This record gives sequence, structure tokens and C-alpha cells, in this order.
Amino acid sequence: MLWAICAAAFTAMIVSIYLKIVRAAGSGVLSIFWIIINLAMMAMIFTARRTRGIRSRRGRRWADRISGIWLFFVVLSFILVTFFVSAEDITGHHVATLASCIIASFILSAAALAFGIRQAATVQVTHLELPTSKLPEGEDCLRIVQLTDLHLGPWAGMSMLVQIIRKVRAAKPDIVVVTGDLADGKLSGREREISLLRHIKARCGVFAVTGNHDYYDGIEDSVHFMESAGMKVLRTEGAEAGGIIIAGADDRDHLVKARWGLTRSEILVLSYEQAQKEKFLLLLRHRPIVELGTEGHFDLQLSGHTHGGQIVPLISSRLKIVRHPRGFKKLKCGAVLYVSNGAGYVGPPVRMFAPPEILVLDLVKTAKEEKDGTSREV
Repeated sequence: MLWAICAAAFTAMIVSIYLKIVRAAGSGVLSIFWIIINLAMMAMIFTARRTRGIRSRRGRRWADRISGIWLFFVVLSFILVTFFVSAEDITGHHVATLASCIIASFILSAAALAFGIRQAATVQVTHLELPTSKLPEGEDCLRIVQLTDLHLGPWAGMSMLVQIIRKVRAAKPDIVVVTGDLADGKLSGREREISLLRHIKARCGVFAVTGNHDYYDGIEDSVHFMESAGMKVLRTEGAEAGGIIIAGADDRDHLVKARWGLTRSEILVLSYEQAQKEKFLLLLRHRPIVELGTEGHFDLQLSGHTHGGQIVPLISSRLKIVRHPRGFKKLKCGAVLYVSNGAGYVGPPVRMFAPPEILVLDLVKTAKEEKDGTSREV
């Protein structure tokens, strides 16, 4: 159903631009070429995503990328040419011919896509510091690296993975956490990716939780893939590493009522209520959901899922969690939430004003001043 709606909307855009080309240049070579190339691209994307007509994984990946980039080109061109024509109609000022508006729209769309492709290919490292008095004796700084939403497979390839691994290793992390959507597509025969992922090393371990895409491709296969890559997958469970508690919520925990009217993830966090008074509690959750029952019972939540919008000027389903779309947020009771843009992408290799990122976060120890009834960090 969704595929049919998207195809209908895309077709309407193609027809709209076609009619404008006919008005500007007549029903000649240009208008015929426009129809032919769009039919070819629609057939390519359908074949790559909905059939097994392209047998090789590399062939499917490139067919999906090329047709996906073209899809965005059409969408951007439609928006721009509609804007130019509407602006003239509203203002009543005739500035350019329809042909000029179409050409300008195509040029600007191509430039925007070139920028988006370049941005998607360059993973940035975001450095943050978070003071806490809850680090154990002898730990003055604990470095945590977060990876999320790599979407290895049909979309993001080996070159991006190599770039990510180099940057993670350069950060020299104490702990690496992967907050879901590590890989997409069929997970058998992925030994090369697994081998590369095993090069991610951390002094206190590599931990992971599941994301929504991990369920799409078969949750057991996804968990096996992560474990084969040397990750400890936390599925509604916790672990201690580096003197802190790491609680891992499964992607669907917030949907399942456990007991006392609380969800599985709320029960998980509350089970550490006493320990969290003395030890730092890091909550890993793919979606940036802050449940009422968890507020005040964790110190830091790391999430992904939104991709920062991936293509910010366009409406994105990944921004439907509007309270926490991306970045650093201070929550009630002193807790902190960080929502990463993620390192990969879904669909064509395009990002606009939502650069891919790896988070490098240093927990820095602060002294705790003992009270007369209260205590505070200094």
C-alpha cells in the first residue's frame, strides 16, 4: 500500500514536470527523453527493491543508489519548479521564461544532490564531555563511543564501514555502544563485514541493542550478526563495564507491559534504582523515547533512529518523534539524552544538513563535596 502511494505521488511529479517541459519546449525530444529516463529509473528501483531480478548484491546496491538519487532529483526539481512558477503567479511579476525556471530547477537540484552525496560520504566525529561524580575510584575519565544506524547492506557499503572503524579506533574508546540498525538486508554471507566489525576494540567491551530494522530482517539473525561481530547484545538486560551500569532496552520493550502497569524497559531501569544512586547508569535505547517510569532513574540515554532527519528540508518520518529529533537534551532530575544522527543512511547515499556522525563522549569525574544534609558536585 505504501509502495503504491509513493509510486502514485512520484508519478504525479513526473507528469507535472513533463507537462511543463511540453509547454516550454513542445512535445519533442526533451519531453520524450524525460518520460523514458523516468520509466527506466522507476523500473530499476522496483527491480532492486521488490524483485530478485538483479541477482548480485553489488548490482542491487548500485541500482538502488542510482534510481534513488534520481528519485530525489525529481522531487527536488518538482518542488523548485513549482515554487518558481507559483512565485511568479502570486507576485504577478514575470521574471523568467518557463524554460529558464525548469533549467534553473534542474541545476539547483543537481547541486543540492552533489552536496548531499558528499555529506553522506563524510562521517564526522562529535566530541562531548559530561561531568559526573559517579565514576569509580581510579577512573578520572571514561570514553564512550556511540555508533548507530549504520544500515550496512543494500545502502551503506564497505568504504563507509572502513572509514567508521578507522575513526572509532583513533578515538581509543573505553566502551563502544551500538544503538541499533547495524545492518539491513539478508544477513547470511556477510563474513567480510563481520571481520571488519571485529576490529572495533574497546578496553571494557562493545555493547549493542536492537533497532527497528533488526526486526525487519529477522531479529534472531540480526542478534547473531552482532554477536558474531564481537558485540554483547543487551536485550532487556544490563551489564557493568568500566565501573558503570549499561542497561540495554530492546527496540520493542516500550510496547510491552510487564507488570504494575510498567513496560519492560521501565522495569529494567527501575531494577537498578538503588545501584544508580552510587553508580552511573547508561541507558541504551534505539528510539529516542523517554518513558515516564525511567525519568530520574538513569544518568545518560544514548539513542539514534531519527537520522537527524537525513534530508532536513524535506518532511521525514524519522522526525515524527518531535520532542527529541537529534542532539543533546537535558532532562528532568539531571539526566541527559543524546540522539545521534547515525553514521549511515537509508535509501540513496544522500544527507542534507544532517551529517553522519560518531559520538565520542567523555565521562569526566568531578569531586563530590560532602554535605551537611546535602551534597553537590564541584
